[in-house]
Amino acid sequence: MPNVLCAIYLAVLIILSGNVGAHEQKTSITVVLANKNSGLLEISHRFNIHDAEHALTKLFGGNTDIINDPDTQMRFSEYIQGQFALRISDQLPIAISYVGHEVDGKFFWVYQEAPLPPSIPQIQVFANALQSVWKRQTNLVNIEGLGSIQSLRFIFNSQWQTVNLNPP
Repeated sequence: MPNVLCAIYLAVLIILSGNVGAHEQKTSITVVLANKNSGLLEISHRFNIHDAEHALTKLFGGNTDIINDPDTQMRFSEYIQGQFALRISDQLPIAISYVGHEVDGKFFWVYQEAPLPPSIPQIQVFANALQSVWKRQTNLVNIEGLGSIQSLRFIFNSQWQTVNLNPP
């Protein structure tokens, strides 16, 4: 019987330790969707609200309430916009416009759009949001609607990354 109790105790510890560290992974997800009907690149950035509030406190100090305070929401949204960029080549940035932001459950979304360049063989992406706050922050970017889905992974000190497109 003591072996059974010991095994149960160890199993509970393993399960609880997994839950304690479950949110230790700092990750955002961005989707760049080429919408050929609208002629736009539709960009959506998703961040965990918990991460956003802690990041705002570390970046700007003071109390933050990203769920209820429109000024805090706008401040985080503006920060995210400054940490993301697209370009066709080293010399041709793609002008990105702010569309809006929203709180959705445990996530904070920032929306942007850009004109869909005609016939682009590749797109370059830069995404370093929250990496000045957490060196373990990972930003995943999916490029969709320009051939097969392509994914990029940005970690601390990542620079511009290039996706070669294979339009359908």
